[in-house]
Amino acid sequence: MKICTVVVTYNRYELLKECLDSLLNQTFKNDILLVDNASTDGTGERIVEDGYLENKLLIYKRLEKNFGGAGGFYFGVKYALDNGYDYVWLMDDDAEPELNALELLISNLDDTRYSAYAPKTLIGTKENNVVSAFGHRGIFDYENCLPAFQKAIDLKEYEKEKCEIEMASFVGILIPISSVKRIGLPEENFFIHHDDTEYSLRLVTLGKILMINDSVIYHKEKRQEEKIQRQFLGFKKNRIRFERLWLKYFGLRNSVFIALKYGKGYKRYFLAIKLYFDLIKDIILYDDKKWVRLVFASNSFFDGIRGHFDNEKPTKILKGK
Repeated sequence: MKICTVVVTYNRYELLKECLDSLLNQTFKNDILLVDNASTDGTGERIVEDGYLENKLLIYKRLEKNFGGAGGFYFGVKYALDNGYDYVWLMDDDAEPELNALELLISNLDDTRYSAYAPKTLIGTKENNVVSAFGHRGIFDYENCLPAFQKAIDLKEYEKEKCEIEMASFVGILIPISSVKRIGLPEENFFIHHDDTEYSLRLVTLGKILMINDSVIYHKEKRQEEKIQRQFLGFKKNRIRFERLWLKYFGLRNSVFIALKYGKGYKRYFLAIKLYFDLIKDIILYDDKKWVRLVFASNSFFDGIRGHFDNEKPTKILKGK
């Protein structure tokens, strides 16, 4: 059995080191493909200095420019497909699986029934974490598919030995190459955000995804931690926040595109229109820098409607082009 772990990284070397250390010490040994999205923090030089490339399990590929997480995972899955691997294990550079995580996934393989496999995801570190109930594991609602297609699974599902889910993020999902051959490669044009949702929507046409709760991966994701904090602090639940403009551009564009492509029924069109006008209203009522936010939001929304993927557009907008 040949397994290729794909880690996509960009300018997060300290977190990447923790990820690589956990992968290189897995109880089930496998090849590790490190896809460097043209990092500018010296990642390539530092992995040499720290001796990582002395380990024959590690394969380092530096891309000529930053293609985003989506482009990096496209490259990694294609590499696994082209080089005769049986499974590909996808990993963010801020993820840290427990040392037996892959072994536990492998012990539950049943490719005749499941399209992919996933560990339980915990947000935070080994010492301080919470169950990820927001975006890493979920089910799909094909009618109420905006603002998010995936919905959180019941927390009771995390108490079971294993459970069937429909969505698993690219944080620890183990995909048979046989599934890749049937549904194709991840969507490279998304740049960042929701490429894993789109791929899960294709995977579940083959079968459910099996989550094994004894297999654990920690995700040190600030965005999810901030989302949890906002909820506990009582922020207005329906408030649509358009912060971090370039990231939000990709997130909104991709989610609108997915909803219109994979959603069912006319309700998705109503939800899209409502989402746009609620977003515009909230920018006008609550945010600063209203004009640039409105420009970003409108371009993002209508690019999603049209399926127009110009990943240079956020930079162009900021430069007044």
